[in-house]
Amino acid sequence: MTKTSLEMKKLIEEFIKITNVKYEDQTEKIKEKSDLVDWQFHVGTNVIVSKNANREDRIHVNVNMRFPPEDSKLLVSKNPSFSKAVMEISEICTICNIGHQWIKDGENIAGLAIFSHIDEQNLDRISFHNVWDKVARVSGHTQKILRSNFRNLSSKNNLTDETMSKSMYG
Repeated sequence: MTKTSLEMKKLIEEFIKITNVKYEDQTEKIKEKSDLVDWQFHVGTNVIVSKNANREDRIHVNVNMRFPPEDSKLLVSKNPSFSKAVMEISEICTICNIGHQWIKDGENIAGLAIFSHIDEQNLDRISFHNVWDKVARVSGHTQKILRSNFRNLSSKNNLTDETMSKSMYG
């Protein structure tokens, strides 16, 4: 049976509560800025679970990595280490069937989004946590790729929070 946006939101909130990870319902905050998102939860420091208004059939799970300015200076296309990291990250995302998108601020790379989705027909606790775990694992692996290619990469990145290291099953 088809789930409404509100039914999906209530389910997701229950699935997040099971983990005991701190979260915030950002729906009202997002609605003030845009009509593109029906609802959104900010989980931990860098996980976003949302439902886009233009997609009635799925929800999205994103991990957004933001890079401090000193790291952005390393992440340029002229840098051979960056080209190597881009290829390795693309390969792991392709193998794991996870999407990724570099976030630009003007000409600088400001971050990287790792994401996937869950179709509403398959939306249950296990499928939600499986997608969350998969996105978290790929994000952690991506961080290792970046650190191995850039010895001077800052440790200020916010990937080592409870949303990445904690088991999603409590």
